[in-house]
Formats: sequence, C-alpha cells, structure tokens
Amino acid sequence: MDIATIIDNFKQLDLSTYPKGKIMSLFKQVGKVGYVVVTFHRGKSVMRARPNYNGERFEKKSDYSFKPQENNKTYQRASTPNETMFYAATLPDNLQPGELNNMRVIGVAETIPMLRDKTKSGYQKISFGRWYVHEDIHLLAIIQNEKYSAESSYTKELADAYREFIAVTPKEVLDRSLAYTAFLAEEFSKEEISGDYDYMISALFSELVIQRGLDGVLYPSVRVGGRGFNIAITPDATKKLRLYVAGECSLYKLKDHTVVGNDAIVELKGTEEQFQLVDIERYERECLAQLGISSIEDLK
Repeated sequence: MDIATIIDNFKQLDLSTYPKGKIMSLFKQVGKVGYVVVTFHRGKSVMRARPNYNGERFEKKSDYSFKPQENNKTYQRASTPNETMFYAATLPDNLQPGELNNMRVIGVAETIPMLRDKTKSGYQKISFGRWYVHEDIHLLAIIQNEKYSAESSYTKELADAYREFIAVTPKEVLDRSLAYTAFLAEEFSKEEISGDYDYMISALFSELVIQRGLDGVLYPSVRVGGRGFNIAITPDATKKLRLYVAGECSLYKLKDHTVVGNDAIVELKGTEEQFQLVDIERYERECLAQLGISSIEDLK
C-alpha cells in the first residue's frame, strides 16, 4: 500500500470508536521513513507546570513530575493510558529577537484551559518546576514543514535540516518520509479536541518511539501557536533530570489580558525529595492594577 493510501486510511478512521488495532496496523504498513533525533545535553532546562486546586501546595519532587500511572486514564497528545509520560515546556538555545523567551508562558497556556478563551476571566494558582538535564536525552522531533515556521526559527532550522538529510535518500524513501512526517505534524498540532480519542494517532506513535529506545518526543506547543516547544519523555528518562527550582504563582485573567505574579519559591540542589516553599511578597494589588481592577472578585 502506498503512503498516500495509508495516510488517507488514517484520516478516514472514526477515532471516537477508539480503533487502536486499525491504527497500529496502519503504522506497520508505513515502511522505511527518515526522522530527526534531537539530543538535550547536560544543562538544558525544561519547565513543568501544574495547576493548584483547593488550596493545595506542592512540596515534593514527585508533585512536579509525571502523573502516576494509576491516574493515567486517557490519551494525551504524546501519551497513552498504557504509559504515563513527563510533559514539560522548553525553548531553543539560540532565540532570535522577538521570539518567545519565557517557558512559563508555555506552561500556563498548556495547563490552564481558561487561557484559551478570550471571553473568560478568573483567578488560578499554578506551580512550576524547573528541571535541568544531567544526562543526554534523545528525542524524536516532530517536523513542521510550513505551520509554525514563521513563529520559531528553530522550527525552520529543524525542517531545513530534515530536508537536507532526507534529500540523499532514495526517491521512494524521500517521498514517503516527507508525506508521512507532514501527516504526523498535523496530528501533533491538532487544536480542536472533542475527546481524548482525537489524540490517539499522535499518542500511539509516541508509544512506538519509546519502544524503539528513544526517551520521548519533541514537538511545537499548539497552545502558544508554535512559539515554544513541549517534550514528553518516559518516567525512566526523568532519572536523567534534576529539579533545581520550584515555585508557586497566581494567575489573574481579565478576558484577553493576563498577569502572573510570584507567590513562593525555593531553590534546590537537585537531590531533594521533599522541600518547603518560601513565601514571598505577592504584589497582588499591583497585578490587579495592571488589569485595571482592584479585587479578585472583579474576575468572577
């Protein structure tokens, strides 16, 4: 079966029926394809965000890590119910002028659905953990050929490197690779999600990636329009990371305007399993003033 037919068969699947067997069967028929693997070296930082609810406070390393497998019940963009993954935001090392330079923005956009609706207002606590790579992490990069290329020079760099690499392969492999990776890029960049089943193709592909020995995947963040990146790595791969900073913030949102204020922080040595966040001056009044209001009640 040629790659165009395989892709068409993927697109015709009724994902709401959770057709895992059919998806896996189509994966097996793809054939030889070229990919790009990106390595994060020692010192590279990533950031994980997590909302706080009902006054909870996170003061354990595990609170800033992957979701426990017993709570992992759904498909997500790069994980299946069979295998929980550690999700985090990251930015390229060499940012160009005007490009997004704050990982917290990605974390907030990915974890707080309210941010995606410009008509909504509200208040939300959110915690961030900054992790640093201690041992090399190897990630399969999801290449976006056109979408997001104007938003990040790194996206264009990856796409250019991929085209240069793939150009020396036999034409059959080249054509198959370009078509298939473009299809995967579409799956990883879905914006409108009706149910967890909409993530099945990208999630099951990610599962195949880790079964072949890689630590996970790297892909553009849909929620910030491709201006930043996300990683999803296996629980075992988190042993190659160290948590050095944990913090708690308040997010104030008035329709399409958002301000994030710092509430607590702690710097770590990377070895602590438990710790205590240190409260800092919140400047809540100043944050609200930036929105032109004087009380959190105005956000309800």
